[in-house]
Amino acid sequence: MKSIFLVFALILGTFSGHSQQKKIRKTVQVPVSYSNTAKESQRIAKIKLKGHVYDVYQNKMNTLMSEQTPNDVLIEYDFTFGNTKSTVANIQKYATIKGKIAREGFYKVKGDTLILTVNYYDPYHGGALIESYVPDKKGWLKEVKSEMKPIDTDTVSEKYIKTEMMAAPYLGH
Repeated sequence: MKSIFLVFALILGTFSGHSQQKKIRKTVQVPVSYSNTAKESQRIAKIKLKGHVYDVYQNKMNTLMSEQTPNDVLIEYDFTFGNTKSTVANIQKYATIKGKIAREGFYKVKGDTLILTVNYYDPYHGGALIESYVPDKKGWLKEVKSEMKPIDTDTVSEKYIKTEMMAAPYLGH
């Protein structure tokens, strides 16, 4: 009886000691995606950069910018890994404020570089934001270049928002 009790205590002690040891878990760090593409978005293109396939979705946004009214439109391009809905980059394709165009976005692939351009038209200044992305080893897009160029909003047609004339110069105070 004593020997059975000792064997039982030895087995119980071994299992409890083994269960309290720290288990080593290998963690994989993955960059966080911006958002998930909505289910109702429309796939419009498939692009390939350095062997990685990306889908381009056109998504009409339900939540508008603060200056927009319910009659205005906001459409975005979402760039996702092929066959997934996890967004790796996005830009505004088209936005209106009070019926006039406030933003227009374009994308193009040049070699293994994705170039995103957004033209901003607003009452205070107009500019074109140009960002260049390349995929890393795992396929995540990383920004390699970003620049802002001015747009002369006086030369654009009436369907765009025009820059307002300042009554007095801004002194920076």
